[in-house]
Amino acid sequence: MENKEEEKKYAATYDGEVKENDIQQWKSRYGKVIRIDVVDGDELHVGYFHRPKLETMSAVSKIAKTDEVKSAEVMFDNCWLGGSKALREDTVLFLEVTKQLGTIFKHCMSSLKNL
Repeated sequence: MENKEEEKKYAATYDGEVKENDIQQWKSRYGKVIRIDVVDGDELHVGYFHRPKLETMSAVSKIAKTDEVKSAEVMFDNCWLGGSKALREDTVLFLEVTKQLGTIFKHCMSSLKNL
């Protein structure tokens, strides 16, 4: 059964006019590409991001000790590939995206075994 949210039609979709070719180029350059959808009323805003590099995570961790919003900006700006510019400019949309960016690390699983 399909997700009801996916079936919903939006009055407007803002995706920065990203094409499938752009996504394929990003994948070849960065590996995994993450799409984040944010619904604002009847508008759908789409953003594309790559996984953060170690340097980005180091900067985010350091800045987060004193300013969590600034650290979210660093994460967003360093992982951003393209999409709706409103995701960066509108505070409510920005905070929703950064919440999702924080879940990137929950998509991998690991285990520890004593040998």
